[in-house]
Amino acid sequence: MTEKEYNECVNLYADNVYRFIFKNLRIEEDARDIVQNAFERMWVNRERVEHDKSRSYLFTVAYNNMIDHIRKNKRVVLKENFDE
Repeated sequence: MTEKEYNECVNLYADNVYRFIFKNLRIEEDARDIVQNAFERMWVNRERVEHDKSRSYLFTVAYNNMIDHIRKNKRVVLKENFDE
């Protein structure tokens, strides 16, 4: 993937990925962080990501990050409840 193709992906998919994550999390800042992380990961792996599959890649990475985020927050809540 070239820099031009990457920028095209940002313009095309950033809003859709954000809305998908925000719809599930309902926390604006966390949704932004997850989307940013997905685009960062795509940039780091741009040589392996095919432009035709970039949308799928972004949604998959964002979804997996969202699941990890939810799991992490559940652990923190359980730990806080355990200490009480």
